[in-house]
Amino acid sequence: MAKNFIVALWCILLSVAFSFSQEVYNQSSPYTTNSTTYTQQQLDSISYKLLDYFNKGSYEQILEKTPALIANSQNINAQDLERRFRNILGNSYIKLDDTDKAELFFNEALKIAKEQKDTLTMLTTYVNLGNTYFKTDTDKAVTYLKKGLAYQYQNDLHDQINFILHHNLAELYVNLNQPKLAKDHLSQIEYKIDLEAMADRRKTYIGTTNFIKAGILLLENNPEESMERILESLKYQDSYDENYRLGNYKNLMTAYELMGQYEKLPEVHKVYDSLKDVLYEKDKIKQQQISRTKVQLDKIKQDLRASQLENELVTQKASVDQILLVFFIVVAVLLLLVTIVLFKSKNKRERLLKGLLEKNKQYLNAKERSEKLAKSNTRFLSTISHELRTPLYGIVGLSASFLKDPNLSGYKEEFKSLKFSADYLLALVNDVLHINKFSSKKGHELMEVHFELPVLVENIITTFTFLNEKHNNEVVIELDPHIPTILYGDKTKISQVLMNLMSNASKFTEDGNISLKIKNIEQNEEDIRLYFEIKDSGRGIHPDEQKNVFEEFTQVKVSSHQEINGTGLGLPIVNKILSILGSSLQMDSVFNEGTTFSFILDIHVGEKEQEQQQARSKNITSLENKKVLIVDDNKINQIVTQKILEQHSMKHQTASNGKEAVEIVQKEAFDFILMDINMPVMNGIEASQKIREFDKKTPIIALTATDFEDPENEVYCYGVNSLIVKPYETELLLHSLLLEL
Repeated sequence: MAKNFIVALWCILLSVAFSFSQEVYNQSSPYTTNSTTYTQQQLDSISYKLLDYFNKGSYEQILEKTPALIANSQNINAQDLERRFRNILGNSYIKLDDTDKAELFFNEALKIAKEQKDTLTMLTTYVNLGNTYFKTDTDKAVTYLKKGLAYQYQNDLHDQINFILHHNLAELYVNLNQPKLAKDHLSQIEYKIDLEAMADRRKTYIGTTNFIKAGILLLENNPEESMERILESLKYQDSYDENYRLGNYKNLMTAYELMGQYEKLPEVHKVYDSLKDVLYEKDKIKQQQISRTKVQLDKIKQDLRASQLENELVTQKASVDQILLVFFIVVAVLLLLVTIVLFKSKNKRERLLKGLLEKNKQYLNAKERSEKLAKSNTRFLSTISHELRTPLYGIVGLSASFLKDPNLSGYKEEFKSLKFSADYLLALVNDVLHINKFSSKKGHELMEVHFELPVLVENIITTFTFLNEKHNNEVVIELDPHIPTILYGDKTKISQVLMNLMSNASKFTEDGNISLKIKNIEQNEEDIRLYFEIKDSGRGIHPDEQKNVFEEFTQVKVSSHQEINGTGLGLPIVNKILSILGSSLQMDSVFNEGTTFSFILDIHVGEKEQEQQQARSKNITSLENKKVLIVDDNKINQIVTQKILEQHSMKHQTASNGKEAVEIVQKEAFDFILMDINMPVMNGIEASQKIREFDKKTPIIALTATDFEDPENEVYCYGVNSLIVKPYETELLLHSLLLEL
C-alpha cells in the first residue's frame, strides 16, 4: 500500500510540474519531428545510396537512417522498397555479428509479410533468416530455409529464389556430413542454371554448385570425380567470393590425400595459405569497421542522452514559481528516502535471487559436463566392445567348430585350451561393459522369464569344467529338493551372479573343494525365498584386503610378487546386480583356509506350462536344408557362421554388405537372414529397412558385436526379428532359428 501511494504522489507532482513548464519546453526543445516524406522515386535513389554504405561498411549510417525510410515506404504503400530497406538493415546486423537483432528484425518483417500475404517478402525473409545462422547454427539455418521451400511463388523471381533455397540447403547438408540430402536438393536445381532468369549470375552458380558437388563426392569417398568438380568450379573463381575459393583448395588437398598423391599437396597448400591470409586481412578490416560502427553508435547514444539532459535543464529553468520548485525538491527528497528504504529490501531479494540463479547455472553446467562425459564413456565402451568382440567371435566360433570336427580329434585338448582362453577374454570384456550397464537406469530393468533352476546350475558348472579339471578341484552341487523346478525371475542376472562367484572360486582354489548350495528358506503359492551359498577351500582373502574386494578394479594378491589375472570387477558386478534384485552379498573368508559367499533372493514360483511354451523347441532336424543368407563384411565371421550352418545341414549364401544383401534378397528367397549391423556401403539397419519394403515375412536375425542399450528403439523397430550379440553359443543361434520357423 505504501509503495502504491508513493507512486501515485509522484504522478500528481509530475503533472503539476509539467503544467508550469510545458509551454517553455515546447518553445526551447531542440528536438522536433522530421516529417519529411520522400516520393517512391526518391526512395529508390536513396536505396542505392544505402547499398553503397553497406558495401563500404558504413553500417552506422544504415542503422540511423533506415527505420524512418521503412516507415516512409509503408506510408506510400511501396512494398518493394520496404522489402529492399528491410533486407539492407537486417543484413547490416548480420555483418555486425548481431544475429539476435537480425533474427528479431527479420521475424518482424516476416510477421508483416504474412499479414499482407506478401509471398515474395516471406520467401526472401526466410532466405535471410537462413543466411543469418548459416555459419553459427546450421540446424537453425536448415529449419528456416525448409520453411521457405513450403511456399510457392509464381513470378519471374520464383526460379531464382527457389534455386537459392535448394542451393543453400545442399551446402548446409554437406557441412553436416549428409551427402544424400545434399544431392536431393542439388538435383532440384541443376537444370535451372541454364534458364534465362539465371543469366546474370550463371557463372557464379556454376562455380558454387560444382563446389557443393565436390564436397558430396568427398563424403562418398570418391576423390577422383570430386577433383573434376573442384577444377570445374575453379574455372569460375572470379565470379564468387574467396570463401568458396578457399573451400575448393581445401577440398583439393583432401582429394589428393585420399588418392595418395602427396607430392602435389605443397603447391596446393601454398595457394590455400595465401587465400587464407587474404581472408584474414579482410576479416581484420571488417572487425575494424564493426568496431568503428559500434563506437559511432555509442557516440550517437551519448549525444542523445546529453540532449535529453539539456531538455531537462531547460524544463527546470522554465519553472515559473521558484517556491513551488523548492517544494517539489523537498518532497522529492523525502520520497527518495522512502524509495531507498523500499528498494533496499528489493535489492537484497534480487541479490539473493541472483546468487540462486548463479548456483543453478553452475549446477546445470556441471550436469551438462557430467552428461557429456557419460555419453563419451558409453560411446567408448560401445566401440571397444565391438572391436574386441569381432575377432573373439572368430576365435570362439572356430575353436568350437574344430572341437566338433572328428578329423581334428587329436587336437581336442589344444582346442579346449584355445576356447577357454577366448571365453576368458570375452568374460573380461563383458565385465567392463556390465559394470557400466548396471550403473545406468537401463541396467536396472528386470527381464523376467520362466526357467529351470537345475538346468541353469548345471550349465554354469559345465562352463568351469575345464578350469576345475586343470586345478584338480572337486565341485559339489547341493540343490534343495523342495525347491520348485520352474522359477520366474531375471534368469540372466541370476546367472551372472553365480557365474562370477563360481569363477572366483575356480580361479582361487587348487587341489580343493568347491560347493554350490541352494536352499529353500520360505515359500508360499506364488513366491519363494532361496539361500545361495558358494564355498571353496582356496587361499581365502587376507583381512587387510577384505574391505577392498568390493571396490572396482581391485585384485587380490596371491603373494607379494604375484596377482591373479582379471579385471577386479567380478564382486562389484555381483553387488550391483544383487542390489537391483533386492538382495546383498555376504562374505566369510579365512586366510589360507577358504571363502564363503552367500545371499538370499526372493523369486516367483514359475509354471511348467509357461516354461514349456516359452522354451518351445522344435526338432533340430527341422532346420535341415533351410536356406540362410549370411550378411557380414568380416570374412572370418562368414566362415564361422558357415561352419555352424553346415554342421546342421543348412544351405547358405553370403553377402559382404547391406547393399549386396538387398540385391540378393530381391532375386532369391531365403528361410532366414543373418544380418551384421556395422558394415560398409550400407549397414544392417538400413538393409533391414530396405528388405522390409518388399519382404515382410523372411526372419531377420541381427548378429552384432555391439551391445545395444535400447534394442527395441535401436534395432527391432527397423524390421529385425531378434538380436544375438557376438560371440555367442551355437545353441543360442539354433534356438533363435527354431523360434522363427
